Amino acid sequence: MRSFAAGALGALASVAAALAAPAARADVAELRDQGIRLAIDRNDVAVSGISSGAAMAFQLHVARSKDLTGAGLVAGPPFRCADYMLGQMPPVSAALTAVNLCTAYYRKLPPAFTVPGVAGVTPELSRLVLLAKDAFDRKKVDPVSGLCGDRVFLIAGAADDTVPGPVTNATEKLYATLMESCETGPTGTPNLVSKTVVGMPHTMPTDRSPDGTACSAGAPYIANCGMTGAADMLGFLHRRENAPQANRPADPKNLVRFDQHRVIGATEPKGMMHQFGYVYVPEACRTGASCALHIALHGCHQNEDMINEGSYDPRHKYLFAADAGYNDFAERNNIVILYPQAAASSAMGGNPNGCWDWFGYNGPDYWQKDSRQMRNVWKLVEALR
Repeated sequence: MRSFAAGALGALASVAAALAAPAARADVAELRDQGIRLAIDRNDVAVSGISSGAAMAFQLHVARSKDLTGAGLVAGPPFRCADYMLGQMPPVSAALTAVNLCTAYYRKLPPAFTVPGVAGVTPELSRLVLLAKDAFDRKKVDPVSGLCGDRVFLIAGAADDTVPGPVTNATEKLYATLMESCETGPTGTPNLVSKTVVGMPHTMPTDRSPDGTACSAGAPYIANCGMTGAADMLGFLHRRENAPQANRPADPKNLVRFDQHRVIGATEPKGMMHQFGYVYVPEACRTGASCALHIALHGCHQNEDMINEGSYDPRHKYLFAADAGYNDFAERNNIVILYPQAAASSAMGGNPNGCWDWFGYNGPDYWQKDSRQMRNVWKLVEALR
């Protein structure tokens, strides 16, 4: 985001501003109607996600590194991985590159979607670095220096057959290369943490489950794998590892469903954003206490309409914003959690699985700061802070 010295000065300025002015009312009607007054610390905003949400988190972090302090990725492909075959012969679309090279999803599709010579190939760091350099050189994202001082937390499943080890390893190598001048903070704390969970499939890891289910594969892609994935990311990214925690669990009434389309604007292109999103507002944050903001992005098949389809645990109706594991830690540490949602298209509409746009279904500029979906997610952020 910025140097630690600049961050400290910015934090002091934020404290002074908070003392000088009352908290502003949130620019989200559903929060405003409840009298919720947010005072978001602009120097404490981070993002995380799983699968397509992790890819989107990487994109957002690179594109808005001046505004974000870090990113957490669970089973995340590298930045611009879908453009890996751009300009190569024979040409391969971003969507086909995404399912053949950036994931192993081609194994779950009919043979016609498999691209020989691309399927199962490990992304090379040199090519990923060139794509990132192109993004910085064209000034379509914030300067790479914006990543200095930021933190990154990566989680991969050793049994993940959707985003397998070679892909998540490429993600780690690319992040390390981009942040190579920022390896440690002033106290020697590593800025990049990577964890591989033994036996974990393609899922969001938690340490509990509503019906005692184990670390299972498949929908809802949230499972008890003995790891508090969301809390671990929140603690590291928001520097709360050793912070005192209030002794209160998440309260379901603090999770508010809101109209994303209204915030984006009636006449603005929605970019395959779902009509509704969610925001979790801890009790202390409802009345103007200074709070951090975290953007949590679901994966494919995880918006509110799809998450329970084919669930291994049909007795419980899952919702990513309630069950992914963020809210308890957020409540105890005064972190507002924004849960945007992506929408699914028809079978022929380019996004039938409700994924975030990391492979160009809104257009080839999908990774750019001003691309349609990236811009719309940031409108939701600005509406809260």
